[in-house]
Amino acid sequence: MIFKNLSFTTQNKIKTTTLIFSILCLILLTNIQERLMIKHVNESVTSLYEDRVVVGNYILQLSNYIEEISQLLKSNVTYNTHKIQATLAHIDTINIAYDKTYLTEKEKISFKKLIDDIEQIKEHLANSAYSTAFAKSLEAEKVLRILSSIQVEEGKNKLDEVLNMTSTRSFLSYLEIVIIIVISVLIQKIVLSTKPIVIKNPKDNHQLN
Repeated sequence: MIFKNLSFTTQNKIKTTTLIFSILCLILLTNIQERLMIKHVNESVTSLYEDRVVVGNYILQLSNYIEEISQLLKSNVTYNTHKIQATLAHIDTINIAYDKTYLTEKEKISFKKLIDDIEQIKEHLANSAYSTAFAKSLEAEKVLRILSSIQVEEGKNKLDEVLNMTSTRSFLSYLEIVIIIVISVLIQKIVLSTKPIVIKNPKDNHQLN
């Protein structure tokens, strides 16, 4: 009597094929999800730099320029008008770059207020209304502080978004490992549960006769 190697029944073959196909699908879906996550992380990090870090530098420069204008307006403006106008030209250049970045709705409102204040400073300066121009420069400083706080808040939101995505990916990686282990155990169980086929030896039959 001979015991032939393990042989799958049709049902066992279907089960095993299905489980192996499930592993392949899981790996494929995980790969696609990982690519999408990397894309989103790159976009978030780029936005964090371009729309928050760079803009934070713009706000710092604007704050320095506005403070400089305030100090000049407090002094003898008769001799400082030309310098104030030159500083306002620098501010306009920065604002053009600032306006090209992504602005939240709250940020748009404050930025518009800043532009209006700067335009009024120019008008009051042209009309020699130096005290009014000085008051507007102080308002512009307050708006810049608001914009700065918005940058901190939005920067934190972007950072939290990146951290959440990486945490989710870490969880899915562990889940993927667990699922693959479970499927592998099931495949092994199917293989080990397959009964061997018993084939009678013709010589044994002859001896019986």
